[in-house]
Amino acid sequence: MTAPMHISRSAVRLLQTLVVAATLAAASACSVSVQRGGGSGDIVAEARTFMESYARDLSSGNRAGIAERYDRTGAYRMGNGNKEFLPYDSIAHQYNTAWSPPAAFEWRNLSYEAVGPDAALVTGQFAWTLRPGTNPIIFSYTGLLRRQNGTLRIRLEDESPDTRTLPARPAAPAN
Repeated sequence: MTAPMHISRSAVRLLQTLVVAATLAAASACSVSVQRGGGSGDIVAEARTFMESYARDLSSGNRAGIAERYDRTGAYRMGNGNKEFLPYDSIAHQYNTAWSPPAAFEWRNLSYEAVGPDAALVTGQFAWTLRPGTNPIIFSYTGLLRRQNGTLRIRLEDESPDTRTLPARPAAPAN
């Protein structure tokens, strides 16, 4: 049995910031896949399509495409007991300036639930690999997608890492 790994809050917050920045950065690079729907179409099918193309944008480092996915009135960012509301311009800026794409990305065990004709709740996990050849960090995920001007957009995301999957901290230098 190994000793439990203790990770400082600042290290977890830094990792979250890097993930968010990476997600935002991917949003601002290449072409944008946008899903449009009618008022009462199959919101769950739209949400599935949205999440599939979101994964492609994350994997390819499409910074503009990722930022484009967020609600224009802003979005709530949740995780590890924290709650923050960010205006859309701040989200786009983070993705365009501070985000780095993962070496690999994969959604896992996603579940979808319609919460109205224009909104869907998505829950599950994702695997985020920082560098080729390393084990992925596993995150729990909750997203609220709502239709805005005919397009699904992210209104809320909760991403929390499974601390058992975080990379080990480098050993402190010997004195």
